[in-house]
Amino acid sequence: MATMTSRERVQCVLNGGIPDRVPYVEMGIDFPFICKLLGLDIPTGKFFDSGEYASAPIGLQKQVNELLHRDNLVYSMLPPIPAVKAAGHDNILFFADGKIKDWDDLEQLHFPDVTSEEVLAPMRRFMAERGDYATICSCRVGISATYLAVGMEHFYYTLVDKPALIEELMRRYTAYAADVVEQAAKLGFDIFWTADDIASRTSTLFSPQMFRELMAPHIRQVAERVHDMGIHWIYHSDGNLTALLEDLLDFGIRGLNPIEPMCMDIRQLKQHYGDRVVLSGNVDVHLLAHGTPEAVRETTLGLLRDVAPGGGYMLASGNSIASFCKVDCVKAMGETNDEFGHYPITI
Repeated sequence: MATMTSRERVQCVLNGGIPDRVPYVEMGIDFPFICKLLGLDIPTGKFFDSGEYASAPIGLQKQVNELLHRDNLVYSMLPPIPAVKAAGHDNILFFADGKIKDWDDLEQLHFPDVTSEEVLAPMRRFMAERGDYATICSCRVGISATYLAVGMEHFYYTLVDKPALIEELMRRYTAYAADVVEQAAKLGFDIFWTADDIASRTSTLFSPQMFRELMAPHIRQVAERVHDMGIHWIYHSDGNLTALLEDLLDFGIRGLNPIEPMCMDIRQLKQHYGDRVVLSGNVDVHLLAHGTPEAVRETTLGLLRDVAPGGGYMLASGNSIASFCKVDCVKAMGETNDEFGHYPITI
């Protein structure tokens, strides 16, 4: 088979075909990890958003891709979230509490005009510099933005006491996401990627009934725009999504990420859903952080052997590349795929 470009490789899988090799598509990489990988000094006195939520400059992303054999670039169009953040390991910022506790607090929520030149000009520059890589426009569909803006504990109380406030937040966030979909598709992005955690290791964060009654009607607005614009949608959520998997598929998502190995069996998913959705992920972040390159290599080989045949799989971590991941372990994942991930798989 002729060698494909990274973009051709990713598009081939998303369109249901068999590429030259399994794509490696990683959306989130913490900036301190990028510095370690590239031998750069981590800026002192600076705080960084978690890699799941932000994208590095395109020049650095391309250098990362060359070393890790990654096939994508990421442009962030994440919505504003009025919240207090706290610094964790490596000065990575995490959400501590939301600022929207009642209706009057909605005045703190302001969205950028995604049709303005202020927003579109840097998106155009990014696309002009993309080269042969697949491009991801990252956003949120609105669920996680809502509970982070309210604060997790208060979110659950508000679901019962003021469900209309939750719905209003969902309405605003999904309207923004739908507008991002339209602009991303018009500019030629390959993937609309939303990061919205809706599950823990054992179950969903709310009942399926509550999801279907309060959240799904708003998410469908995004799904309809995705369908109208013809862009591929990859949905990222940690945890065990079994109870809501059919709902996500009904929205028309094209890919599911990251399929945490402690939460879902990717081999069973491939067997039961492989003809309906592209699977992405499943290399345990704990392994990437605390394991050995040899162990990462064996895990990657197992995924290539068991999940990649027939297409419909894109290699990725089981969450994101956190700042505490080992460089040699992450490189082992990409190098193993580049060596053994060529079709037909013969492991």
